[in-house]
Amino acid sequence: MKIRNSLYYVKQAAIGVWRNGWMTLASITVVVLTLLILGAFIAINLNIVQITEDIKNQVEVIAYLEDDAAAEDLRQQILDIEGIKQLSFVSKEKALERMREQLGEGITEALDERNPLPASFEIQAKDPDDIPALAEKIQELPGVESVDYGQQVVEKLFQFTRVLQLFGLGIIAALAIMALFLIANTIKLTVFARRRQINIMKFVGATDWFIRWPFILEGVFLGLLGALIAYLILFYGYGFFYLRASAWLYQNFLAVTMATPEQVGMELLKMLFALGVGIGAVGSGISVRKFLKV
Repeated sequence: MKIRNSLYYVKQAAIGVWRNGWMTLASITVVVLTLLILGAFIAINLNIVQITEDIKNQVEVIAYLEDDAAAEDLRQQILDIEGIKQLSFVSKEKALERMREQLGEGITEALDERNPLPASFEIQAKDPDDIPALAEKIQELPGVESVDYGQQVVEKLFQFTRVLQLFGLGIIAALAIMALFLIANTIKLTVFARRRQINIMKFVGATDWFIRWPFILEGVFLGLLGALIAYLILFYGYGFFYLRASAWLYQNFLAVTMATPEQVGMELLKMLFALGVGIGAVGSGISVRKFLKV
């Protein structure tokens, strides 16, 4: 594309946006509203992923030791297993102290000074999805009496989180297709209003791409402006919501956090601008093609 032609295309795109004020406004409005809906679901899905990962990361494998087990040797054997993030040792005395805190001082009297609780290791995995396999390997180590990680609950939890995340991605994909359809058809109305201009240029010998480029650039501008407006509304709106919702989560679910405004903002920046510009360009290119067939 020659520089002179490029300047012409940009100039014609700017003239088209300015002269078709109401259609331009309608197109930008549709872009903004569509991307607002899509962006809201992107933010919701990011929080679903964040919260489910937080819940999964709280799952621990507890390895209860036999009374005569060598704790230090066993610690090293567990650490040698691939996929272990960290582990902490809980002595018999510490286990009894925890039970006393939970059930009250009377529990010590009921036990007649005996401590039937075993020592244990509390183990976190690098990848929570590996917990069932890690539990099996730890169970096979000599000195480990039993292993517990709430198998039935954990497996249902992991299955539920996978379904939830897939559902969120499916919603986003469906909304992206809807956005493409709505924005492309709105841009098509803008092109339709200028079909006579396209026909005249075609009759005087202008090439298809010479006619098409100003419309594509116009679509890119509409998509870019609509994406910018949608992004600003979502970013500042989410920041306002985050301050209040995260405080409530902290009070009620200490270990569960929301996606930060920075995380959401970066994802929205990538998704909305790519979709806005891409759909604007593709929608204009497809819409003008019909009127080039003369």
